[in-house]
Amino acid sequence: MSATSTVALTRRLEVVPETKLELVLTLPDLHGTPLYQLGTRTTAGVLTQIVAGAHTSVVLAAPFMQAGFGLSTGPIAIAVEQALARGVQVEILGTRDGLATLDTHRLCRRSTSVLRLWEPSAHVENPQRLGSHAKFCVVDERIAYVGSANFTGPGLSTQLEVGLLTEGPVAQQIGEFWELACKTGLFVEVRSVVGRVIARPSEVVVPI
Repeated sequence: MSATSTVALTRRLEVVPETKLELVLTLPDLHGTPLYQLGTRTTAGVLTQIVAGAHTSVVLAAPFMQAGFGLSTGPIAIAVEQALARGVQVEILGTRDGLATLDTHRLCRRSTSVLRLWEPSAHVENPQRLGSHAKFCVVDERIAYVGSANFTGPGLSTQLEVGLLTEGPVAQQIGEFWELACKTGLFVEVRSVVGRVIARPSEVVVPI
């Protein structure tokens, strides 16, 4: 490689933002304490923290959700409620049954923004199909979690789940993927919620 090419490559590498990665785990109680000593972080803790730090947007996706856990009650649900109260737009992707576990009135009781609920188009056409098995959360297109955990009790507290927390270009790519998937119809908006108003995507929603 010539000296000129080497300099050009070095400059390109210098302007590429660093991608940060952290291991994220959900571990069974019996084995959790010693394995968390590796310096890993918990799935529930990471999701709560990054949603709590959101400034403009949050996307949460998982095919399975469970009433009494995850997004319906507890620390993650509180973080989502507070994000909506700050004016952060929150979008949640799940199956019909999963989204039905959400207490949208509670999440939006202090909202100054919009909560949008999405389903995979294949699931809308045929509820027997998941349409998406992806589990992720992306915040402000700057930080993202991708892993195996559903937003259920076992997924967040009692069974082994492995994920990664990333900050930088990869998180931005995940955010861009989300936007493109929505625009191309891979995901379909099924409801939008502001305050106590629930509307179809085509309707104009006025806060009350």
